[in-house]
Amino acid sequence: MIVEFVGGSGAGKTTLLELVRRRAGATGRVVSTAELVMDRSGRRWITNPTAMNLVADATVLPSFLRGPGRDRVFVRFAFDRLRRHAPSRFAKVNYLREVVRDVGKHELAARAAADATVLVDEGAVLTAAHLFVYSTGSLRQPELDRFAELVPLPDRIIYVTAPVGVLVERSMRRRDRRRELATADRAEVERWTARAAEVFDRVLSAPRLRARTLVVDNSDDSAEGREAAVDRIMTFIHGRTPGDDAPDPSAPAATREA
Repeated sequence: MIVEFVGGSGAGKTTLLELVRRRAGATGRVVSTAELVMDRSGRRWITNPTAMNLVADATVLPSFLRGPGRDRVFVRFAFDRLRRHAPSRFAKVNYLREVVRDVGKHELAARAAADATVLVDEGAVLTAAHLFVYSTGSLRQPELDRFAELVPLPDRIIYVTAPVGVLVERSMRRRDRRRELATADRAEVERWTARAAEVFDRVLSAPRLRARTLVVDNSDDSAEGREAAVDRIMTFIHGRTPGDDAPDPSAPAATREA
């Protein structure tokens, strides 16, 4: 089974993924895509993020190339969107590389998922951020629908959310802000954060993704709050009917904060 965690910057995707990995690992074989890539001889000592990304690029490229033709249709769609709306030439090249990497990670995970639960951080569904959030283009529904139609599907999607104000506060406190937010002031961070919430709400409302999505509010930073979130995720992974908590397309994130 492939379980992908998605959500905007500051939502707490990586934290919840690690908590789920620890909990689920006690009851069966559970592995993250980071472990699939880095838990190999000669790699375990690498901790630099740039070096880790380069290793990931080289590791998952064969999986991407051996993947179904549908993957390449999705990448062509991504390239066309980036060609028209990436904010810079650097972003166009870098985002396309990340799309290929994330699709390759999906295919790497698909092979491992035959006898394990694979937890995915920064997977194919999360590439919506590269294509639609940090973009000069408008959020046209036909393109969002096309993304949802083509993106490689995990078995379960955990959409980690919190009110926009909470996400902004977390993003402002982070030392490892994502590149697009590194020099942004509070107003810019809030604008990008609200746009990310809108993008993921709308993408995950598509029937193809909605049926596999659990929405988890992660605004409670207490140990008890996170344990409650992990309980919901574990129940969902182990057979809860998908889709009951998928985002309502009539209630975009900007209005759901209250």
